Amino acid sequence: MTDENSHATEVRDRWARPENAPALDGIRAALVGGGDWRALVREWTLPWETEHDLAGIPLAGVALGGVDLTGVILSYADLNGCDLSGCDLTDAFLTGTDLRDATLVNATLTRVNAGLCDLSGADLSGANADDAVFSRARLVGTRLAGASLRRVKFVAAELGDADCTGADLSGAVVVAARTAGIILDGAHLEGTRLGALRR
Repeated sequence: MTDENSHATEVRDRWARPENAPALDGIRAALVGGGDWRALVREWTLPWETEHDLAGIPLAGVALGGVDLTGVILSYADLNGCDLSGCDLTDAFLTGTDLRDATLVNATLTRVNAGLCDLSGADLSGANADDAVFSRARLVGTRLAGASLRRVKFVAAELGDADCTGADLSGAVVVAARTAGIILDGAHLEGTRLGALRR
């Protein structure tokens, strides 16, 4: 097992421990109900008192539309099918996060680190992901129509059948990426680096 897989397992397993069930329930309820989830995370992470650490959290299918998630660590979290419409994820860490079939319509993903993230089938229509990093991420069949993807890095990403209709990819780096079936109708590609694409 690699160190990265070991870390992913560790951060996911901590939420499954019986002693952490009350913390998980409280944080989930605060996220859904608009409560102060950051205060709960600070209390749960004593003595370190970090308010950003939600790495590995299981939130599949949860409706989190409009929640402020700026700077949050959601690496290796299960957000499969989540509704994150309108959420602010500026500077968030989404490394290895499962966002398959998630809805991120009009979400703010500026400067997110989403390397190894799985966004297959997700809807990012109208999202702002300027300066985000999607290195080695899976965006197969992902809807990116009208999204702002300026200076985004899609290095070695899988973009097969992604719909980038009308998206702004100005200055983006799409290198060593799989792009078979990608839709770029009306996309802005000024200064986009499209080197060594793999079909």
